[in-house]
Amino acid sequence: MYWFILIFVFVIFEIATPGAFYSMCLALGALTAGIASLFGADRYLQYGIFAVISLVSIFAVRPIFLRAVKKMKGVQTNVDALIDQTAIVTEKITPQKCGFIKIGGEIWLAESESEIETGSEAIIKEVSGTKVKVVVKQDA
Repeated sequence: MYWFILIFVFVIFEIATPGAFYSMCLALGALTAGIASLFGADRYLQYGIFAVISLVSIFAVRPIFLRAVKKMKGVQTNVDALIDQTAIVTEKITPQKCGFIKIGGEIWLAESESEIETGSEAIIKEVSGTKVKVVVKQDA
């Protein structure tokens, strides 16, 4: 029964330290040892199963998880996905006065180091809170 408590502890630890996947590999080892204990395996066999499955998963399964996470980090989400996107200026932007842009049906407060006329296209270069920094599309 203690194997199932260990699974819980390892999963909680993995959640607290995301990205390493060591604890998840140990949880997998504890799961297989726990299943072996349900089928009446003696204690030393359970320890052996735990050790072997944990080590195999660390060297075989963990690299697969790490590659998957690395691929996911390259995908931009939320406001980061706005960077380098084209928007339409809905209110003139000058270096002294912010204006507004529209992208994806949303209106954003925008600032620029150059003057951008209403109706022009602008490229979003940075998102800072509720404000974006843009440049004229030709200058991008």
